[in-house]
Amino acid sequence: MRKLLWTLLLPALACSEDSVASRGRVVESSAGTVELGIRSRGYTPGTVSSPARLSGVVAADSAPADSMVAVSRDQRVCGDSVRMREVRLSGTSLGNALVWVDGITAGKALPQVRRSTVTLEKCAFDPRVTAVVAGSTINVFSRDRASHNLRFYREGAGTPVANILTVDAGQVVPSEQIAEKAGIVEARCEAHPWVRAYVAVFDHPYFAVTDAQGAFSIADLPAGTYTLKVWHEGMAQPAEQSVVLGAGGTGSVQLQVALK
Repeated sequence: MRKLLWTLLLPALACSEDSVASRGRVVESSAGTVELGIRSRGYTPGTVSSPARLSGVVAADSAPADSMVAVSRDQRVCGDSVRMREVRLSGTSLGNALVWVDGITAGKALPQVRRSTVTLEKCAFDPRVTAVVAGSTINVFSRDRASHNLRFYREGAGTPVANILTVDAGQVVPSEQIAEKAGIVEARCEAHPWVRAYVAVFDHPYFAVTDAQGAFSIADLPAGTYTLKVWHEGMAQPAEQSVVLGAGGTGSVQLQVALK
């Protein structure tokens, strides 16, 4: 069994001028939501003989400066200030990075359970980044005693695919529109404009979000040559790396990210 190792230096992550937050005001990007080029390519599920596994760690070489927003309303629930951008570091390991195999059209069966939950607590989403297959139901669960007027935008679109209003703690609103088809969907709140979350929707099962230690694993891949893509909040575009996996092989990828 052959083990492969790549090291990739990703571009610096930085909040652009059009998303700067200060004194409780957030200036929205004129381009709308992020665009990662996630598209449906007609995936065919089946069985994989001699499956391969790809795993690795996304690490950062430094911690970025906090991007804090002064809260102008609902301080009792939200606190006095919140982060506009969330960067989770454990040592140098980076959590909440989205990793996926791009362009794969055949492989293992899709998951039977297609339901995920995103939770609002203290005017912030947890998890910040969610990855699901198309056709999943997304439960929006609020723990806040405050009103959140949520808008969900699929990549590049100026019109939301879902509008969800939560008004009290304990409210759960399921949505089939958020993850109806492939693409990255960005969540925003009209009442609290610093609120962000991202739902990455794929037509295949070969994706992951790094854990608190920056680790990820993508299993049951057919042998072949693939394009591995990586994105973290704040990157304008995903980085990519070519990966070659033999039948029954194991690929190990170390991704080094420069944060500013």
